[in-house]
Amino acid sequence: MAILSKIRDRSGFLIIVIGLAMFSFVVSPKDIIDFFSNKNSDIIGEVNGKEITYKEFATRVENAKNQGGQSSYGTLTMENMVWNQMVSEKIYESKLEEAGVIVGEGEIWQSIITSPQVTNSPQFKNAQGVFNEDLLKEYIANLEADKTPDGKARLQGWLSYEKAVKQNLLTQAYNELVNVGFSVPEKEAVNDYVLNNTKVSADYVYLPFASIPNTDVKVTKEEVASYVKEHASLFETEETRDLKLVKFSFQASKEDEEEIKHNLAKLVEDKEEYNKISKSTELVKGFKNTPDAFLYAEEVGSDLPLENRFQAESEIPTVIKEEITNGTKGAVVGPYKFSKYYKLTKIIDSQKLPDSVNASHILINFVGAQSAQANTTRTLADAQKLADSILAVVKKSPRKFATLAENYSIDPGSASKGGNLGWFAYRSMVPEFRDFCFENKKGDIGVVRTNFGFHVIKIENQKDFNQAYKLATISRKIEASEATENKTFEEAETFANELRNGGDFEALAKEKGYAVSPVNGLKALDVYVGSVGENRRIVRWAFEEDTNINSTQRFDLDEKGYAVVALSGKQEKGLKSATTAFSQVEPILMKEKKAEILKAKMDAGSLEAIAKANNVEVASFNDVTLGAPTIAGVGIEPAVVSVASVATPNNLVKEVVGNKGVFAVVTKSVKQPKEEDAKESLEVASTQLKSSVSRQLFTGLKDNVEIKDYRASRY
Repeated sequence: MAILSKIRDRSGFLIIVIGLAMFSFVVSPKDIIDFFSNKNSDIIGEVNGKEITYKEFATRVENAKNQGGQSSYGTLTMENMVWNQMVSEKIYESKLEEAGVIVGEGEIWQSIITSPQVTNSPQFKNAQGVFNEDLLKEYIANLEADKTPDGKARLQGWLSYEKAVKQNLLTQAYNELVNVGFSVPEKEAVNDYVLNNTKVSADYVYLPFASIPNTDVKVTKEEVASYVKEHASLFETEETRDLKLVKFSFQASKEDEEEIKHNLAKLVEDKEEYNKISKSTELVKGFKNTPDAFLYAEEVGSDLPLENRFQAESEIPTVIKEEITNGTKGAVVGPYKFSKYYKLTKIIDSQKLPDSVNASHILINFVGAQSAQANTTRTLADAQKLADSILAVVKKSPRKFATLAENYSIDPGSASKGGNLGWFAYRSMVPEFRDFCFENKKGDIGVVRTNFGFHVIKIENQKDFNQAYKLATISRKIEASEATENKTFEEAETFANELRNGGDFEALAKEKGYAVSPVNGLKALDVYVGSVGENRRIVRWAFEEDTNINSTQRFDLDEKGYAVVALSGKQEKGLKSATTAFSQVEPILMKEKKAEILKAKMDAGSLEAIAKANNVEVASFNDVTLGAPTIAGVGIEPAVVSVASVATPNNLVKEVVGNKGVFAVVTKSVKQPKEEDAKESLEVASTQLKSSVSRQLFTGLKDNVEIKDYRASRY
């Protein structure tokens, strides 16, 4: 009893211990440590010490999705947009605090009530159509009082709008403070105008970098490392990972395709089946002899939607077009392969139909119809009775159709025209309406029911008749069978296991004939992993602390197959390694080495001699400006045009390194614009400078604050 008493006294402690023990069975020790560490706290980021909480971030993301962004952007894109917005807010708030500037509630409200988005909204206008501030206040009060989920969502949307207004005011306030200190001196504006509009003409000889094969110029890792060290500011990088992977996709085998094709073929003819209820063998009609092909297709199932309509000859797949156009009603074509499907097609009907129809209608709605207004009281039975009565009248007196349309039709667009809808194509109307108009004749009058109500229809005219075909098609997607999927799994797991046992990734893949795909520069918050597509599991694995170089892992690609992935490179935050930077630096160093080779080929004393020695022609450019330094036939070459603009006319300048090669230049003329013209551009120059400052300001501010991003540990 004493033991039981102690257990009862410590039951709360035991529950915690047992809970943690059970938790450890399904969660790794690392995850348990992370759960209680700062990584999993409510702080998801910091901007100069100002915290961004996970709760606030998640709420802002959800609000953004609810406002319609989810359909336009992917989840990560939306999260990045919200993150950047919140970082921007923190930066501007801190900078304005330092400057002693505060954006008050009054300024925010004033900005809201002068915003076209608000003042033009009909719900905030009075009976005279004028914006009323009291209506806006009433709307906000109602949002705050509405405790329903929909009301809370709308309130969050409004609060998000208020934050956006505040952020815009913060940005404007800081930009205005900065712009006050910027102006363009007249002399500077004049010089800039003259520089960009000076026209230069020159003769030149051009030796392109492409004239030297890349194989003749070698760049070593040591040279790359030295270049990176000398240009450190250009090669700062965040933490990245390099991967190599092999995809094992689920692909239907030839046997799978034959099985799909065979199963479709079995649907064509009648067959005998045993009925367990009647305990006898019965004849079951197949696709060919069934009286309702569309119902049959629905019952056996089709992997593509059925289209119960006529099709023009141009819509019929080329692979069966001849059989369909020469076939008879009831004939079945296939199985045939089209795109990613095997199909069976039955000819239901064939007739000449117009390409377009001119018709009039009288639309009668009822409660529940798509066209019904809130005050509609007419029942379905009453609507049908009214439609039938109108039909009886217009059949006897077709001339009364227009008057009846004006008096009874609830379609305002056509009612004012006597019910006329004008000309329309086959696929522009709902099926029931379409079928009546295109499958009947000019002058026919009838009633059809659609989701919009009952339509009394009169076919006014038809034109451009062509042969059309109504086809019922059963489709089966060509996909891997369970046996093929199992085989794919075995291949992926065998490959992964051999790698775990020390196999070399590249060599083993080559031996087995697998294609290796590299994925370089993967970032912690990336979603897409090369040819695999979206897969956060692979990204998170690549950045785990215990994932080392040459670590391998097999990943499920949902229903698409598997990927065997190896970590091939780690780049920690800081300066890029020579390996990581090699592809970026190699072209630069290669260009430098080629430039030295080409310079040595310009040792002659004139353009003609240099051209002759290198078997090229002397060329020229005329009236090219530094503002648009494009040399015809070569490309954009600012360095060449700059040298020509300051060189003494008729003097040879050699070894000018440009974008596309090395140049020798002889200036012919330099024409400078008048300073009077430049003075007129002073105001434009000042405006452009301020605009440029505003665009670059946030980037500059962001580079000078400490931003800590913990999102990768959450996603």
